[in-house]
Amino acid sequence: MTFILITGSIMAISIFLIYRLCRFFNIEMKWTSLVLCAVMAFIVNGMAITMSPFLDRGHYLRLGILVITAAAVVTIFNERMLRREEALAGNCTVLPTEQLPVEEEPPTEDILPATMQEPVAEMPPSKPAVPMEAAPVEQPAAVQEVPPEEKSAAPQKNNEAEKAVEEAKLAAQAIAEKEAKLAAEKAEKEAQAIAEAKARKEAKERAEQKKREAAARKKAEAEAKAKAAAEAKIRAEAEEKARQELAAKRQAHEQELKQELASMDSLDAILDFAYEAKDAQPKDAIFAYHEAISRYGDDDYTPFLVIELGNLYKEQANYSGAIAAYKQALTMPIIAKNDAMCQEFTKNIHYLGTVQDILAKHAALSTPFPQIPGDIMQEIETEFQAHSGSAK
Repeated sequence: MTFILITGSIMAISIFLIYRLCRFFNIEMKWTSLVLCAVMAFIVNGMAITMSPFLDRGHYLRLGILVITAAAVVTIFNERMLRREEALAGNCTVLPTEQLPVEEEPPTEDILPATMQEPVAEMPPSKPAVPMEAAPVEQPAAVQEVPPEEKSAAPQKNNEAEKAVEEAKLAAQAIAEKEAKLAAEKAEKEAQAIAEAKARKEAKERAEQKKREAAARKKAEAEAKAKAAAEAKIRAEAEEKARQELAAKRQAHEQELKQELASMDSLDAILDFAYEAKDAQPKDAIFAYHEAISRYGDDDYTPFLVIELGNLYKEQANYSGAIAAYKQALTMPIIAKNDAMCQEFTKNIHYLGTVQDILAKHAALSTPFPQIPGDIMQEIETEFQAHSGSAK
């Protein structure tokens, strides 16, 4: 119950965080898709537990297929939900356009500079008015009339002035545009030259950095390789030394054990010793069985001693030792004369060879015989029966 609560809490928090991350990066993701992902994770986990406990290639292949299938289901479900939402929305994805501001035209120059205006013919001044007190009321002031030639020349001069001003404005505008274009081209060339120089500098720095990193990596690899070789050498020397010390201790112990067994004057005494040492010191029991077989090779009980010795080897996962014991037993006269016994021992040798091959196939060669899983035992039996049938 605690595992379910903890797992559910972690998945709920993970769903919330993933949903927030998707919203942050503008990734379309539905709540139901995340919940489906959690459900598929539970399903994949449960199916992975029910599969073979051995992590072989088939196990990883089945687990990979489950994960890919779950991912495809979640992806298709999320895509269908998004399409359904888009269809319900009527595919209205057009955003309202913004109204651009109206460009204001530059105001026209109504008043020209004084230097660009031509003088217009002035009207001749009229005579000064006579004060009303001094002049009679019925006599108005005399007005001087403008000649017709001057009246027709004034509009023509105004048109020419306006035309000249317009041409001057166009010329100034063209010059300004040309200067601006030249300045922009110059600035663009300068910026391009600066960018190219910067790019060349960065490329050179990257190349140098790669060279330095490659040199440092090679140096580190060489140092790591040398260190690993030195450590492996030290470890091998230590293991060899420990192996030699263990072999010396074992040899001394077997010498003492041999002296102890030599003092026993009957097969029953040796078998009692082997039976007592079977659980605590299986190697001593194996040594005792070898000593019994060597001393009482002609006894009728010897074949059973060989079988017990083979069983001890199998319990220690020493299948090679068991095969060697059976092969040595075939050379003993009491067994060689019995055809049924020879066939049984030969069958045991073939069976143990099959056990070795199947366990090596599953990388479980160090598994004691009583602890071999049922599916592997079934495979061993099938393989052995197939070989036995072909031999017949």
